[in-house]
Amino acid sequence: MTPRTRTQDQFGKHSQAYAKSSALSNQENLRHIIELTAPSKNDRLLDVATGTGFLAIEFARHVNEVVGIDFTDEMLAIAKQYMIDESIGNVIFETADVESLPFGGSSFDIVSCRFAFHHFLHPETAISEMARVLRPGGKIVISDISSPEDNAKSEYQNEMERLRDPSHVKHYQTSEILHMLEDHGFDILHAEDWPMDFGFEEWISMSEPDAGSVKRVKEMMLAATEHELTDLNVRLRDGHIRFTYNTKIIVGRKR
Repeated sequence: MTPRTRTQDQFGKHSQAYAKSSALSNQENLRHIIELTAPSKNDRLLDVATGTGFLAIEFARHVNEVVGIDFTDEMLAIAKQYMIDESIGNVIFETADVESLPFGGSSFDIVSCRFAFHHFLHPETAISEMARVLRPGGKIVISDISSPEDNAKSEYQNEMERLRDPSHVKHYQTSEILHMLEDHGFDILHAEDWPMDFGFEEWISMSEPDAGSVKRVKEMMLAATEHELTDLNVRLRDGHIRFTYNTKIIVGRKR
């Protein structure tokens, strides 16, 4: 199985879990991303790796047209039903890959990507494609989990993620994402932290790793409560593990 098909398989099998995720459906977070992006009613927006469509549909309330792309059909089926349930008519969902977008240059005023960047096999290619389809002066907004700038802590966090989810590539340090954007012709307008709490059980259920991996990840989480191994603020309360991801909302403008 190739990395690409592994990712499709992973998201296909767990599309319902992502649809029910309290973090992904967090309305306050979605609205804040839109507030920071400041779209206009005339804008055409591309939502990359749209998944179950939460951000695409929220943006649709504020722009002229949204195109949401993903390469997992099961995710797109949920997004299309959510669009119907919300009585939204200005969204088109299509099967496509961020590394080879089927759109002409300067086709969009805004390109967005939420909680997907860490799955991209070739992030530089993805950003290059997002920049290509964005008009000069257009905006890009990327919201994703960021790992600590301390390299050892960053690798510890990513090791846990790879055990939990075989489609995980990397939680990038904020500095890495900023450099990639700047190298591809973007000026950074805004970069803001958005801490997001997770319960271990919900988090692990989104990918359903084997029992051995669950045991190892839990051990690593508990070790992090005793030592400064990562910046996840892991807490153990009444036998339940909770932790806090540092997510980042980054808005840039294409030169």
